[in-house]
Amino acid sequence: MTISMTPLGESFGVEIGNVDLGTPLDEATFSEIRSALIENRVAVISEAPADVKILVDFGRRFGTFRPHILSQYHHPEANEIAVISNDPESGFGRTTRRPAGSFWHADLTYEEKPCDVSFLYSVRVPEEGGDTRFADMAGAYEALPAALKDRIEGLTAVHRYGGRNPDDSIVKLSDEQRAAYPEVEHPVVKTIPETGCRSLYVNPGWTVRIVGCSETESDGLLEELYAHALRPRFQYRHKWRDCQIVFFDNRSTMHSATPDYPADAKRTLYRMFVAFDDAARVGRPADARAANVSRSPCRP
Repeated sequence: MTISMTPLGESFGVEIGNVDLGTPLDEATFSEIRSALIENRVAVISEAPADVKILVDFGRRFGTFRPHILSQYHHPEANEIAVISNDPESGFGRTTRRPAGSFWHADLTYEEKPCDVSFLYSVRVPEEGGDTRFADMAGAYEALPAALKDRIEGLTAVHRYGGRNPDDSIVKLSDEQRAAYPEVEHPVVKTIPETGCRSLYVNPGWTVRIVGCSETESDGLLEELYAHALRPRFQYRHKWRDCQIVFFDNRSTMHSATPDYPADAKRTLYRMFVAFDDAARVGRPADARAANVSRSPCRP
């Protein structure tokens, strides 16, 4: 099978053509698809079968599934899939004031071991609106001024489900769920093992604070990084069609649903989260971790 590649965004994103997920992918073809994901950060395959088993089998090729915290929205035929829907008839309709995921975030960074790649599959999408925006956090890091790169080198940040100010598009946790997911700490700059490139690894949804900073310093630095990363040059906006699968490197992107469709329009997506197997990480550089410093690490 000879696949095709069509660029999508200004600096990242690719549509992969001539792929039939309804037939088993040979190893060479799958390797091309995986490489396209790593190199382009966001990949799209259209006309993917609406078959839960086929979608799960495709996700499993990448590694080990990470279940979503909101177990009440797991698909009844496959708990590897989480359902996002505003359709009460789906059995998974969410009642948040704004559509789920309509804030900038990376997936599962509130966990000790977040996913490496995320998948979204469009079961049913509005004719107009409901796009998903992606931000290229690796490209954003590369374009940072040298002084700001030095300033954030070695820093870590605390992540928590709901962040500091839970958004009105976030489903509230049960007491049991909240206890199972305490705050975690991740590097502010993450190294991508397969390429060695570096990426910002903070997001407005789940990042609470930068370790070692005062609240004012932390807020100011995070806002500076977000404002830089969300410049139009680092964004790709995906216009959905039914039966598309969009999969993206969760280590080097963040994303946001666009809540601009009519209230009566139906939108249902499947989500999967996968951690690459350790065999794919051989020779990876270590992530930057906070070093012992004598000054406030946030000060310029």
